[in-house]
Amino acid sequence: MRIHEAVKQAIETSGRIRRTSAVAINASRHAEIIPTNSYDACLLIIVSDEKPEKSCRCWNPTADDLMADDWEIITE
Repeated sequence: MRIHEAVKQAIETSGRIRRTSAVAINASRHAEIIPTNSYDACLLIIVSDEKPEKSCRCWNPTADDLMADDWEIITE
C-alpha cells in the first residue's frame, strides 16, 4: 500500500508502518515508523531481533520511501 494509506490506517489503529522490502533485506534489523501529528513528527524505531532497540524523532523519508507501494501496518 502507499504511504498515505498506511499512515491513515496506523493512526486509526495506533500502529506502526514499515516497508516490506526493508524487512526482506534484513528481517532481524529494520526500521518501523510511528506516524504522529505532534511536534516530534514521525518517530523512527529500530527493531532488532523483533525487539525495539532505539528510537529517534523526526524521521526523514527518502524519495523512494515516499513513492513506494510496499508499506504495511504493524499492530501489536
